[in-house]
Amino acid sequence: MNNTNPKTRQLVQSSLLTSLMVVFSLLGTLPLFDMVSIAVAPLIVALIYHKGGKGNTIISFVVTMILVSILISPIYGVTLALLNYITGMGLIFMIERKTGPLVNFLVLALAVGVGYVVMFSVNLSIMGSSSLTEFLSLIIEEMKIAVAEMKTTYETMGVDMKNNPAVTMIENLTPGTIITLIPTLLALYAMISSAFIYKVSSLVFKKLGIHVEAFPKLSAIKANMHLIIATLLLSMLGILGVKLGFGWAEGYMLLGNNLFTLVGAVGGVSLLSYFLEYRLKYPAVIRIVLLVLVGTSNMISLISIVGILDSAFDFRTLSGNGLYKLIRSRIDNTK
Repeated sequence: MNNTNPKTRQLVQSSLLTSLMVVFSLLGTLPLFDMVSIAVAPLIVALIYHKGGKGNTIISFVVTMILVSILISPIYGVTLALLNYITGMGLIFMIERKTGPLVNFLVLALAVGVGYVVMFSVNLSIMGSSSLTEFLSLIIEEMKIAVAEMKTTYETMGVDMKNNPAVTMIENLTPGTIITLIPTLLALYAMISSAFIYKVSSLVFKKLGIHVEAFPKLSAIKANMHLIIATLLLSMLGILGVKLGFGWAEGYMLLGNNLFTLVGAVGGVSLLSYFLEYRLKYPAVIRIVLLVLVGTSNMISLISIVGILDSAFDFRTLSGNGLYKLIRSRIDNTK
């Protein structure tokens, strides 16, 4: 194929990759394979762009959308194509811009989040729902009917369901409650998905000779001060909005609070991982068990505070000189 016209070679490569794209889109409907599809489909989009350029990427999007719509359903075909190709734009950014891991991760998380928002919005439009509130009301109503039937069944068996916290929560659930949680849940899902996609794609890109900054090890991740300040400002703006009576502000206040805690917690867990690996030299299995225990315990707030402090003082440089001299040196450097 070395003597083939470059445009023909690009078209052939893009066609083969588009075929793979359709296959993985179909596999996404199967249990377990959906996780594989989440990582592989955007990766294929980035490879189509890298091998075939913008024009072939657009053609690939249209072809994938049409074929999946025919083979599965129009709603699934349109929404999944939008999700995969928007997420793929995040990977394309990584290839083209060659930025650092933090920027790559944030852009990829943003692409995942935007992809799901667009997918859900298109889904609502196709289904004919007039608003998100109406759609959530229908879901909540179905949930309450199911819970009421379950409650009746268990009570006939002599089980007291009146004080069950899960039942009480669903009985008191409203569209407003879910809407308040949506920004936080979307952000958390986008970050988890982007970390998984980033890790898989960086390994594949390395095999193919495509340079992107590798996803860092857990022990090398530090809480970024800019992110800490940004999440704190978001939380403060949310609080201000709530005080001014804006209904949407509560969701962003909750998002800011959770992201602030999460950024610090990631830094704290990373610091703990560093000390377990490089200072105490514990085996990988013991490190994983300890990190899981700490991450799922009530100590997460303390870990978050440690992570935030580490972003300022960098406790990884702590040596025999002691903590006092480390803090003293940081203070002297600011003068």
